Amino acid sequence: MTQLISKAPAYIAARNILGDYRKVCDDLPTAIGVLKSIYATKDFPGDFPTVAARVGLIDVTGDDTIPPVTEWPAEFGTAQVCVSFIGLRGLTDDAGKAVNGAKGFAVYPLHSLDAIRSNEDGESWLYKIAEKEGSHIALRGLRNVAPALGNDALAAAAMSMPITVSDYVEESTSEGLDTTAFDTLWKQFRKMLSETPDTAALVPSLPNKSEVLKAIRSTAYAKQEYEQLESIGAFRFIADTMANIIDHMRGEAVAKGEEFELDSAEIRGWVATRDTKVFAAPVKAALDPSKIKLTGFAQFLAPAAADSTAGQVGEGSAA
Repeated sequence: MTQLISKAPAYIAARNILGDYRKVCDDLPTAIGVLKSIYATKDFPGDFPTVAARVGLIDVTGDDTIPPVTEWPAEFGTAQVCVSFIGLRGLTDDAGKAVNGAKGFAVYPLHSLDAIRSNEDGESWLYKIAEKEGSHIALRGLRNVAPALGNDALAAAAMSMPITVSDYVEESTSEGLDTTAFDTLWKQFRKMLSETPDTAALVPSLPNKSEVLKAIRSTAYAKQEYEQLESIGAFRFIADTMANIIDHMRGEAVAKGEEFELDSAEIRGWVATRDTKVFAAPVKAALDPSKIKLTGFAQFLAPAAADSTAGQVGEGSAA
């Protein structure tokens, strides 16, 4: 069975077409078109398997789909159709480093909520899913508290547990958020801020990484929780600067004919929608805006190129 590690150009090309680890299409012809475009990618392995629910192995590499879609179950014609990587863990790259990847694609129908509710047991099935996911989300922060930290730490974590429907929805949505580029650069980027005179005073006032992400993604949240930082444009500056650094590094890699996995699109997408994104509310630190000068991103390029290429730019992860 042909497998792809997450660093492989073919894997990256397929994920770019899917937009993530899976893509939900309006109908089967669109899903087949997505697969055809993936297999038509330069050097994509033709023997990388694709299976469809209740159909088995399928072949979309020729002019006609085998077996013909007219022979597929009727459900593929009455629901949305998902194309997804079949994730695989425990692979290794050429250097022997553990990586994730995929062992094929799966194609399957995804039914609408109305269609599920129309089933005799559909409503109770939806509730069981919501109950299981809701409990997972509610307890996530508590699970991360080490017993050695004691009851006070557990109580503090409980103060951040979701309670409203919006809290649960946002927590669930953020789980699927692709923060690879941000996570890869964050530690080094924060270090660059602290070592640059114009921005050094900003660092002690920044909240933790997850809060920075929320503030980048929502203007309303940033104004409510970190008004001083938002008033000087700190969160937008951080996002724009990180995106520009990634684009600069990508340009240098392309010029050298090298692979570069990070993409600024996700970060730029957060900025584009931050004025309409709304979250719920936690810890503020004192700030002296007069000590901070948020100018361009050029001052960070030299250290970024030197430090981030030294093992910082890592692999993606599989579904």
